Amino acid sequence: MDKRVLTLVRIAAWILVAAIVAITLVPIGLRPVVTADPGIERAAAYALTFLLLTFGYPRRWPWILLAAVLLAGGLEAGQTLTGTRHGRVDDFLVKAASAVAGGLVGLVLAAWTARRLPARAGG
Repeated sequence: MDKRVLTLVRIAAWILVAAIVAITLVPIGLRPVVTADPGIERAAAYALTFLLLTFGYPRRWPWILLAAVLLAGGLEAGQTLTGTRHGRVDDFLVKAASAVAGGLVGLVLAAWTARRLPARAGG
């Protein structure tokens, strides 16, 4: 894969991780609302983030999937330390499951891309 594309994927993934952390821990009044169902927002954010992470770092996929579950749990626990938020088990389950599903899709895409677009010699 082109190194520039890989770099952009990695940068986008880390920006999304930072956004998830910030949005999860800000006061509820500052949380952006995109859809009427926050469960869809949670699922999409975690799935896309961990899809990009496993696509960007395919050899590190076991650690990334572990980090996905730990991040979801840690942020839900962290919400209990804020004055306006509260962590919930069902939110954790949605986030963790979506992150793992997205991560597995990213892993499949990375493997497919590696077979279809072999690395260029000297590139």
